[in-house]
Amino acid sequence: RKTTLAMTPSQSEQGSGERSKAHKDAAQGGGGTHDREQQRPKEKQGQYQHSQLLYTSRGTTMLLDASEWDRLSRNAVYFDSAGRTPTPLSTLRVGEAALLRKAATPWSIGDAVQMRNDVRERYAALLGAGVCAQDIAVVPSCSYAMSLAANMLSHKLVASRCAVLVLEGQNHSNVMAWQVLCRRRGGDLAIVARPADGDWARAVLSRLNANDVAVCALPPCHWCDGAIIDLVAVSEACKSLDVSLVIDATQFVGAGGVLHAKALGAAVVASSIHKWLLGPYGAALLYVDAALYETATPLEHHDRNREGADLVECLPMGDAGYPEGFMPGAQRLDSGGRPSYIVMPMLRNSLDLILDLGVQRIADTLREITSKIRERAAALGFKVPNAHVPHIIGLRCAAWMPSAEEIVRRLAQLPRPVIVAERFGAIRISPYLHNTDADLDCLLEALENALGGSDEQGHSDGGRNDAIGSSDDA
Repeated sequence: RKTTLAMTPSQSEQGSGERSKAHKDAAQGGGGTHDREQQRPKEKQGQYQHSQLLYTSRGTTMLLDASEWDRLSRNAVYFDSAGRTPTPLSTLRVGEAALLRKAATPWSIGDAVQMRNDVRERYAALLGAGVCAQDIAVVPSCSYAMSLAANMLSHKLVASRCAVLVLEGQNHSNVMAWQVLCRRRGGDLAIVARPADGDWARAVLSRLNANDVAVCALPPCHWCDGAIIDLVAVSEACKSLDVSLVIDATQFVGAGGVLHAKALGAAVVASSIHKWLLGPYGAALLYVDAALYETATPLEHHDRNREGADLVECLPMGDAGYPEGFMPGAQRLDSGGRPSYIVMPMLRNSLDLILDLGVQRIADTLREITSKIRERAAALGFKVPNAHVPHIIGLRCAAWMPSAEEIVRRLAQLPRPVIVAERFGAIRISPYLHNTDADLDCLLEALENALGGSDEQGHSDGGRNDAIGSSDDA
């Protein structure tokens, strides 16, 4: 089986570069960097292959190789990681062990609280300089996170500025809470139409010029086709206009690169865990700017986020009831109930995988795959975006082709199905590290065959379609 991730010896010697020394030492059980370097494989022909890359988790050194995907069925070719990624084998084993642990020693699962704090630390490391574990809340879903954001920012909608800006076709998790807020506060949902040239940032900046926007609720990339939204440019405008920037980073963090939350001046950054964070279903991670969380009221009232809850099993009840002061930091916004003794250790393991591989290294690897898809798809006549994230590319059909929905259906009905997704007229293709060169060959062949005899018709109508937009692949 061919592998797709390679790194130079110099990259290996540098380690992940994603975490602080304290984080590395904690992950190794105090072993430190020297021990970690001694455990690395020796140089072989100038490269380390994916199957030789070491990661460290829970004090144990293991190999991240093709066996991480051994439970993934190869009876189909899976290119829909933007829907949900396969679970790495090491993460699956952590989950299985957690289930057995409750069956055998149910009194021993209380350390899920510490695991949740470990998860905060690791997610913070994916959000750039200045972000720390205290800035992170753990909630059930991205829609919960955005409902919380809308609650915290409701005061921003005033008579002179009562619009919340979103994109056409934006994922519902970062739209519906704002719809409700606009209705409640008499505001307007400002939907930016898909730009013909593919430049979302320019379209957003143009709408911001109306000076009536209070909140800009955006993703780093469009979930349908991976098209990039230049959040650096947007954030500069938001800062100058005193517009709160809320980011649903579910389709970016973990595979697209480091999202610098502090530098962007983001009020909120949320990520569901079951996609590019390689976790199971059941949680989302939420960065909140300190200026917001210090005075925020949580959506739920429970004992787990109250001051002193980390020191006792049960909070004491006085004449006035239970304590009302909150735990420090964004954890005051955590949802109620005990943290999952299954989800938290699984997620911690997966975040360790990502951090030790290095997000940029993951992004560079996936960019190689989507670049090949883009090149071949353009030759077949699909409309392809130039500016898309490394791990997602959306193909739009020329007029002479079957619809995107029909092509996705044809691929899924092959003897060995090729699994992609249709989203708002785009064929969304999203590879991950489990995909091999053979998978890529199957995908490209399936796309060509799905067009049937239409290819000649397409060329007779003027050849292949030009790419959408004009910037380089990203």
